Parts: sequence; structure tokens; C-alpha cells
Amino acid sequence: MELIFYHLYSITIAYLLDKWLGDPRVRFHPVVFIGKTIAFFARHLNKGKLRTLKGVVATLVPALLLTGMVYALTFVTYDLHHLLGIAFEAIMIWGMIGSKSMIASAESIYEALAREDIARARKQTAMIVSRDTKEMSEEEIVRATVESTGENITDSVTAPLFYALFGGGVAAFFYRYINTSDAMIGYKTREWHQYGKFAARLDDVLNYVPARLTALFMMVVSLKVRHASLKEMWQVVKQDAKKHASPNSGYGEATMAAILHIRLGGPTVYHGKLVQRPYLGKGNRPLTKERIKEGLTVWKDTIRFFIIFTWLIVGGFTYVLA
Repeated sequence: MELIFYHLYSITIAYLLDKWLGDPRVRFHPVVFIGKTIAFFARHLNKGKLRTLKGVVATLVPALLLTGMVYALTFVTYDLHHLLGIAFEAIMIWGMIGSKSMIASAESIYEALAREDIARARKQTAMIVSRDTKEMSEEEIVRATVESTGENITDSVTAPLFYALFGGGVAAFFYRYINTSDAMIGYKTREWHQYGKFAARLDDVLNYVPARLTALFMMVVSLKVRHASLKEMWQVVKQDAKKHASPNSGYGEATMAAILHIRLGGPTVYHGKLVQRPYLGKGNRPLTKERIKEGLTVWKDTIRFFIIFTWLIVGGFTYVLA
């Protein structure tokens, strides 16, 4: 139980570091290193025969080896002193989350729209989505930003914090490695489908609980901006989340649509090709720039609630055991 409290301290410190400083400004950022490792194996193994097997090996072997190194460093720091161990884990977890960077990106899009600088808003939107942005209208920019906010709250923040609660910086690192692998190679295209299939499926498994827990938290904390009851919002999420191509991303997007009483999804251009995405949500509020601000309110309040909730649960559990 003492170790759980160490993890809680580390999570809280990591959250505050991200809130105040944003992404660590270091030369050897762990996520950058993860990306380079994934890219290295992809260049050498994503070709020829047995690509599915190669994808399994290229995902699991480096993930486990690097996670083992993080575990060794964590063990050494805790062995020296528990405060050093907490500090090391906090810094590691800090590197695995990206709340402030997402907030800054969404705010820059909002500010560009407020100045009626549609060209800059499109350029900023291209930094957070993979769809084509060159001819986006203001409504499409808002939709893309709110969808990205709803989807990324789990991937970028609550999921790594969820695993950090139980396994500290070690578990958060493993999650981020798999999540980054999915983002880089988990495409359903001819080039990547076989090679990235395992990474995509493992990411789905790891995000299953965090995505649904985050959706619940989002609805609970949405008092400032919600336009429906919890029951009504849950009905929307229950019906629409499963329409999404991802078994997990749909929960974040559908929940955001339900809270803001808007409709997300629909026709979207990817790499010059129009894709008919399913609609999420049944609301009819207009997709104006204010929806971006409201989405960020949900984002910030959800993460704060997550931190508070974990302290209450662990504290309550400890009291019961005592």
C-alpha cells in the first residue's frame, strides 16, 4: 500500500509539472526516443514476408527491453531513497503525458478563429489531426479540434496516469510505447495493416478501461457546460461510441458530443479522399469557436477530478484496511 501512495505522489507531481511547464524541454525526451525506436524497426522489418509476426516482435521486444531498463532505474532510485524514487517516477510520468501541449494547441486554434485568421487556424489544426485542413471551414476546424480533444484526453493523459497509479513510471512508459506504436504503425492501409496489427490491437486492450472510465468522469464533471442530464448523455454515448472505427476513441468523442449537445463526425477528407465517418451525438448547437473553449473546460476538469478521485479512492481503501 505504501508503494501505491508513492505512485500517487509521483502522479500528482507529474500533473503539476505538466500544468506549469508543459512537455519536458530536454534533449533526450523519452517519447521522442520511443518514436525513433519504432521507426528504426519499421524501416528494417516492415517488408517481405511474415510481416504480422515481425510486427509482434518489433513491438514487444523493444517495449519490454526498454520498460525493463526503466524498471531497473526505478528500483535503483528507490533503493537509494524513497524521495529519489518518487522524483524519478514523477519525471518519467511527466514525460508520458501531454495535457498542456494539447490545451495550448486548441487555444491557439481558438485565438486564430477569434481573429478571423482562417489560414492560421487551418495550419494550427493540421498540427493535431491527420485529416486535410487546407480548405476547412470554421465549422470543420471546430469539429476537428473538439474531436481531437475528446479522443486525446485518454491517450495523452488519463490512460498513462491510470497505469501509473498501479505500476508507476514503469507502467506509464510501457503504455506510452504501445500507444505511440499504434499511432505510428497501426494504420489499416496496405503498407501497415499486417505489420502494425498487433500494436493496434494491444493498444485497444490497454485503452479499454481508461477510455470508458474517462468518459464517465467527463460526464460527471461537466456541470459548467453540459446541456443534458447524465442519463441523456449516457444514452448518446452508449448508442454512438460503438459507431466509431476505434473501440475506444469513440467514447471520448461521443461523450464530448453528448456534453456539448453537438454533432461530431460526418464527411471528412483524408489525404485527398472523402471519408464518410459516422455521426456522433444528436445535438443541434452550432459548431462555433466557443465549443473549443467548452471542450477544454471538460478536459481540464476531468483531469483534476481524476487526480482527486485517485486520492479519495486510495485514501478510503487505506482507511478501510486500517
